[in-house]
Amino acid sequence: MKTVYDTLASMELPSCALNESQRRRILDSAMAQIDTENGDTGRPVRHRSMIWRVAAVAAVLCCLGTIGVAAASRFLKPSEVAGQMQQDELAALFAGTESTEIQQTQQAGGYAVTLLGLTTGENATGFWSSAWTDGTPEHDRHYAVLAVTHTDGTPMAELSEEESDLTLTNSLVSPVFASPECPLMDYNVFTMQGARHDLVQDGVRYILVETDTLEPFADQDPQLAVILDSTGGISALLNGFVQDPESGAITLSNKGEGTRILFDLPIDESKADPARAEELRRQWFTADSQTAGNATEDVLQYLAALTPEQVREQGVLLSRETVSPTDGPYGRGWYDGNGGFVAQQYDDGDSVKEYVASCTGDGQVVLLTHQADDTMTVEMWQMPVS
Repeated sequence: MKTVYDTLASMELPSCALNESQRRRILDSAMAQIDTENGDTGRPVRHRSMIWRVAAVAAVLCCLGTIGVAAASRFLKPSEVAGQMQQDELAALFAGTESTEIQQTQQAGGYAVTLLGLTTGENATGFWSSAWTDGTPEHDRHYAVLAVTHTDGTPMAELSEEESDLTLTNSLVSPVFASPECPLMDYNVFTMQGARHDLVQDGVRYILVETDTLEPFADQDPQLAVILDSTGGISALLNGFVQDPESGAITLSNKGEGTRILFDLPIDESKADPARAEELRRQWFTADSQTAGNATEDVLQYLAALTPEQVREQGVLLSRETVSPTDGPYGRGWYDGNGGFVAQQYDDGDSVKEYVASCTGDGQVVLLTHQADDTMTVEMWQMPVS
């Protein structure tokens, strides 16, 4: 007869730390599986037997918990991730009182994704949006850090590797709201002034995603959607998840591709602010373009004027990939996991066309090459800026 030890050994167990409730669910699942295999569908309550079985496997489950702690402890803290990205102000935010440690792991599609933590505060990364007056946000920003690993222990590829398993094109991290007032099409990383920063260290890929503050919408059931191994940008989000128009509940779609995960975001509901939420809606959906501050504007003008040759001579290559344009809410083009969109530009003839497609105030430049076969080669470069 199969024992509970055999069943536990055959189960796919999480690599994160296990609390008492999780251990109980694993044990109950193992014993239910044994009962099913033995044809016992109506097992009577046997208090003595149950107590013995719980005691007998307690050491096994404690070991599982220990293994989970060891696995989780190898991750950098959110403040350390920000520090490695040279985002010192953000590192201080994550070390502050507004930061929330989460350490929740979900596994799917050969990946283990851990939501490490959240924080909110000022624009600590220098992100710039044309929707902000004078180039500064009128509200705080929200930041989340995730760690992505392979469940089989294979190290995640470096950002500079062209054949990287995860790229800005085939992965997406986006806040969403499980509320009928906040449809996925309108409330996502693309509309909420989103940005993303990636780092690979010791075989772990860390993803930092930021958007305008989510606190005013704390009563709208904020969640974090993660999509891996699926191209299409915003279309991957809309095809990968289904939102009930009446309840607002978000679930996985049968039509979606790739690995899809949803995390609940533990934002205090008492911080909901309908007035601020309405201000953000007006900014996201009706804002006119504004001019950035002089310093940022000078940097952006300098970067935008660079030729592809100058970018390659002076910059450091961060990533390179070939993508296919897709259709979306802003037309046909490249929808990346960074929350950005680059429109497809057509030329007379079949000549290859390359140019600086976008740039940021901190010196990141996207170099885009339109190929004759309708694909686009996307290169991410870091330029020296003072």
